[in-house]
Amino acid sequence: MSQNLRKEAATRASRRASSNAKPLVSVYTSSTPLSSRHNTDDEDLWSETSADTVDSWASAGSKNAEDGVLEEVNWEDEVLQNIEDLGEKRTSTREGSLTKLIRFLSLKYAADLLDTRRETLLDLLCRSVRKDKSYKESRLAAKVMSLLFITIGESQESMYNNVLSLLKYTITNNASKEVKCACIQTLSLACFISASYADAIELLNFFNDIIVTNGKSVNANNEGNVIESALNAYGLLFSGLWGDSKRGSDKAKEVFEHIMPGLIKQLESSTMEVRVASGEIIALMFESLGIGKVSGTEENWGQPPDEYDDKGEVGYDNMDHLTQLLNTLATDSNRHRAKAERKVQRSVFRDVLKTVERGDSVQERLKIKKQTIYFSSWAKILQLNAFRAILTEGLHVHFQENELLQAIFEFVPPPTLVSGRLRPDSALGFHTTGSDTDSSVTNKKNRKLKGKKHDKRKKGDLLEVG
Repeated sequence: MSQNLRKEAATRASRRASSNAKPLVSVYTSSTPLSSRHNTDDEDLWSETSADTVDSWASAGSKNAEDGVLEEVNWEDEVLQNIEDLGEKRTSTREGSLTKLIRFLSLKYAADLLDTRRETLLDLLCRSVRKDKSYKESRLAAKVMSLLFITIGESQESMYNNVLSLLKYTITNNASKEVKCACIQTLSLACFISASYADAIELLNFFNDIIVTNGKSVNANNEGNVIESALNAYGLLFSGLWGDSKRGSDKAKEVFEHIMPGLIKQLESSTMEVRVASGEIIALMFESLGIGKVSGTEENWGQPPDEYDDKGEVGYDNMDHLTQLLNTLATDSNRHRAKAERKVQRSVFRDVLKTVERGDSVQERLKIKKQTIYFSSWAKILQLNAFRAILTEGLHVHFQENELLQAIFEFVPPPTLVSGRLRPDSALGFHTTGSDTDSSVTNKKNRKLKGKKHDKRKKGDLLEVG
């Protein structure tokens, strides 16, 4: 911990004590819908904020609080104080600080505040992830690490390299499946935001092994939530490398052929979320590589990569078996499954089947203030849900202020929302090193479905944020 940071915290604490200041931040969480996966188990874990934490921040008589508005006074001081407290010896103190940092960094865009403290904060978070005797601390630290990458991690390959070995080790060796899932989610997002093309390919293979071994490669054999997390991570990286009808390569075809047997196997999983995640990746790959498209029409949703064969199309030998299996899942009426589970599964697989059989695209809309953003491909939807799973109700804040999300989703906020930062870039990309020539735009799509309530939006439904 740097002396300067410690002095800053001491000065702020003295100033607050002398002025008998009230709590600096009042937080109220509105009932804004967040995603197609409301109230999931993972989101409960990721946004774990104790009642006393939130209530102590809330201003009981505040009209703004009643209106669901984040009232702020010197929230930067609170962020710095909580960073300072991550160096404390008491586990409960560190856990409380991590919980508050999750709240602040989700609901506020703190790039200017964190930029000069990235090394200090990243080091403290790595220490917390290593605390294998406190699964809660490790899990919360992984979430804050995700938020750090979302806030200031763009093109920071050194940040990614600093956490890569630790997160892979934790995923493999930590006894907690919740910690494994948290670290998988963080590692994939960090790679998506900060890493090179070569790094993304290497990590894709790591997640591939988890999928094809049914979790055994990371000591989580048949653990559905770990396999689901690996599938989501795999889909996020694939969408960044070859999504959105980007011109593919022989490597993309090789990856497709290597993973498909594992995905087919996971379509028969006993866990609905695993089946859905597998189906979404299959649809993403068919969409990205032009497999199953209707030839000779002007309505083709993607240009086929012409280096695969003379006709410029990629084929799949087991198409009949695949479509039969997808059709079964799209019309599943198994009474042994919960009604809500059947509804979610049928909705997703109807869209998956349309993409696989005819090359139909999907569409989802998200409304921010008076602007509507359209997500018209599996890649974009998978990417959206990857960020939504981390930012939860703060998604709209980062869309309005965070240049990373604006670049990935090609969102230009109206002038009233711009905070002085606006750049012309329309997309973020994995950068190449050496002879790599397959640099791909880092756009990602993710329609995730998890947990206790599956409030699945149909194609084209409206999600309002903010």
